[in-house]
Amino acid sequence: MEKEHFTPGLPGMQDIAGLPFIHKEGTETRQFSSHDPSGGNNDGNFTKSYTKYIDSNGEYVIFDASGPGCLYRQQYNIWWIGRFKDPGKTHIKYYFDDESSPRIDVPINDFFGGKISPFTAPFSFLDSSFRFGNLYYPLPFRKRLKITTTYDLNRLSKDGSFYPASWYQYTYLTYAKDTDVQSWSKTSAKAPDEVIRQWENTGADPKSEDGNINLTKTVKIRAGEHATMAEIKGEGAIAGIHLYLHPYNRDLFYHTHLRIYWDNAKTAAVDLPLSSFFGSGGETYKNCEDIHTRTLKTLLYGYNGQAHTFYSYWPMPYWESARIELWNDSQTNIDSLQLNIAYKPAGARRYPRESAGYFYAKRTIAQDTGKGTFATVFRENGSGHVVGLSFYSNNYAMDGDEFTYIDGSHTAQIHGDGTEDDHNQGWGGDAYQKPLWGGLINGYQGAYRLYLNDAYIFNHDIKINYEYSYVGGHDYGGQVDAVVYYYKSALPGDLVLTDALDIGDPKSEAAHDYKISGKTWEDTKLSGYDGYERNYEYDRVRDDGYGYNGSGEFVARISPDNKGIRIRRRIYRSGNGIQRANVYVDGVKVTERPWDICTLSSAPYYQGWYDTDFEIPASYTRGKHAVRIRIEYLKGDGSGADINAFYYWIYSYSGDMPAAGNPVIKNLRVASGKDYGVRLSWETDQPGLPGRYFRIFRSSNPDFSDPEPVGSSNTYNFTDKRVLPETRYYYRIAAGPEPEQDRSQTVSIKTAALPLHATAQFLQTDTSTRENWFWKYGSEGFLAFNFSFERNARALPDYISGVEYGNFENHPGSFVSVGGLETKDTGSITLYVNDSRQHSLGVYLYDFDKKGRSQQIEISDLKGNPVAPRQVVDDFKTSRWLLYRFSGSIRIRLTNRQDQGTAVISALTFDQPNP
Repeated sequence: MEKEHFTPGLPGMQDIAGLPFIHKEGTETRQFSSHDPSGGNNDGNFTKSYTKYIDSNGEYVIFDASGPGCLYRQQYNIWWIGRFKDPGKTHIKYYFDDESSPRIDVPINDFFGGKISPFTAPFSFLDSSFRFGNLYYPLPFRKRLKITTTYDLNRLSKDGSFYPASWYQYTYLTYAKDTDVQSWSKTSAKAPDEVIRQWENTGADPKSEDGNINLTKTVKIRAGEHATMAEIKGEGAIAGIHLYLHPYNRDLFYHTHLRIYWDNAKTAAVDLPLSSFFGSGGETYKNCEDIHTRTLKTLLYGYNGQAHTFYSYWPMPYWESARIELWNDSQTNIDSLQLNIAYKPAGARRYPRESAGYFYAKRTIAQDTGKGTFATVFRENGSGHVVGLSFYSNNYAMDGDEFTYIDGSHTAQIHGDGTEDDHNQGWGGDAYQKPLWGGLINGYQGAYRLYLNDAYIFNHDIKINYEYSYVGGHDYGGQVDAVVYYYKSALPGDLVLTDALDIGDPKSEAAHDYKISGKTWEDTKLSGYDGYERNYEYDRVRDDGYGYNGSGEFVARISPDNKGIRIRRRIYRSGNGIQRANVYVDGVKVTERPWDICTLSSAPYYQGWYDTDFEIPASYTRGKHAVRIRIEYLKGDGSGADINAFYYWIYSYSGDMPAAGNPVIKNLRVASGKDYGVRLSWETDQPGLPGRYFRIFRSSNPDFSDPEPVGSSNTYNFTDKRVLPETRYYYRIAAGPEPEQDRSQTVSIKTAALPLHATAQFLQTDTSTRENWFWKYGSEGFLAFNFSFERNARALPDYISGVEYGNFENHPGSFVSVGGLETKDTGSITLYVNDSRQHSLGVYLYDFDKKGRSQQIEISDLKGNPVAPRQVVDDFKTSRWLLYRFSGSIRIRLTNRQDQGTAVISALTFDQPNP
């Protein structure tokens, strides 16, 4: 019997009761956005972040995906605080199924402003101050959808200055099969009257009430006591919850707990204060002090602080029983708590257990003490989909991006470009209340978003992080209080890793009969995945791979009882983010879609890794124990001269091969490595398990407090070269993503001393490059001191073991300007180098506040002996580069030559020496 699943497009959009249905195998949630690919906060940069490529028509591509799929959410922000007329010069175009003419070609203002039918209100929205726009009208596409804009937004500034305003997020689903997906067209466009009715009546149940049975109970609950409000036996679904509370005060609002249990479970699926479940939060946050007196109305939940009422319309299926309890954990007696439950028995709306999931709501409170990189607001294993989020924060910078990792990918399938943008607002936002998005405060301090059609689908696991940003002057990440609403199948996640191929490893290649034609290069690269503003090097891996313009093929083991397979491939995207290929299974071409990769070629070398997934339907794989996969280069608009591959993971959607748990690390060993690094090696209790991914964590404390990630490995060894000399470190290995998950025992080692011999040669002064150095200097690494809002961003080469600073203070930059380190007398930067080769060093000096500084620069060895002539620098208001060649560990000393003022330095860059 075919499972029932959530329906794509407009039919699913109006069928709120269908939310619990698990999506078909091979359905994925993806997103295009304008995030900064360097890890910094330059989101929306038109050249590096906004534009994915320029097509053959000279148009700027912002979205390019192969179907079958459906675009559900469009969040757009190019208006730059009220400059409404300028962006109106550009059109936005939607090309379907490789057609030469767009089916939609309209001015952006009109499109988001609701002037183009059927993209009108309530599906479209344009902020009254022209800060952002949204569109929720679904656009299904059978073969391909490409979206372009026609004007260089860099030229829109009236005065010719920098124009930092080209942000967008486009969230869509792709399907492994093309069943029921027909591309949108003007002739087939429908006016979704039922959806309009639902959205215009928030506070009322958007689902049909036919077949509902109502239960009402009124109780008194003394402080510290609880009451069971409903016990329902048999199969059915909760359709609605209404609650009235008296007395009503802040204490009861935050400390009356709702607990919901499904099918006699011992653990509640919902265990939250009324405030959190019905859309509020941030009890201790100053900006939330009076939130209990306000009113919130979303499509599926809300409350009225004046009427003292709450409502929820999430459909919540169960198969044996449902139990609802209210716990009074406040200091106030409840004189009257009235609860009305509407539920549907199975005869009114049935949810087959194998097709639907239980409803859950999970709260996470995160607080950064100053060393954090991000707040993890949600983590779950199994199979299901996220359908909603309430987000409250305090002392949190709104420019932090969302990073959502799905099914073990190391690339965030959902990578946002600002917290308020992730919640459908811009420039902080306001207290809008729309059916699917809005906030009681604004877009980041008190916000919500419902993911009805753009649900985050997971088949094995999911993790949602919100980046801690420095924007706004926050030296630490602040506090976050988030509730995530989701459905999860009672059955275990069915995505099982069945094989892995390590390109460049002769044994792995031989075991998989790997063959390649048209090889264009082979290389070993040390790079990272998308980094965070406070840690550009969050997930670094060294790997071998090939580029080719022919084909690569291999044999992969799969489960014979599969319902389709997923192939994941690690590519290097820097300089080549547009890669297209046809895929063949046992000689048969997969016709549903080519393997299209459209990511940012502008990603720098230190964030070059990108995991990309390809879904193959069961019609190609069912009943087979192994398949031969061939991936054939396909030339396309915007694509590079070749494609590449470094690693493959092969997953089966299978019920007969239960997913193995993370392996247990054993026999962790530590020793001094080559080039003065620390070499770690280990074993596991599952030595034959394919494709495992280990993360290495390090601490300077014996109790392993404040651990930091130092790298990742697909093998059973790792060398940590980022160590200071004569320093003791403690290490653990994790088979899971976090240091506390499936971690090993702790090992420690004291590092060796580095040689003291060093050389340096001054080469020349460069006065023309100025701050536009990124593509000229720093090919091996950099230290950027207080550029923009970031604090000391870095991406170091392997030969730099560590950096130490002496007697400097931070001088932060602004959104569009450079800052630096400054010292009133003499400051030092020590570079510990673990090899003896020659390297190039760039020292960037910029008198950023035009104070007429005068300073001298000395380079010495670690004993203080000068190794290069002293340089005196005056009059560098337009900036200056000092270029050196050096070897060994060196100390750079900056001295202020004036009685007043400071000496400053803004960056160091590292490159290969010129011949």
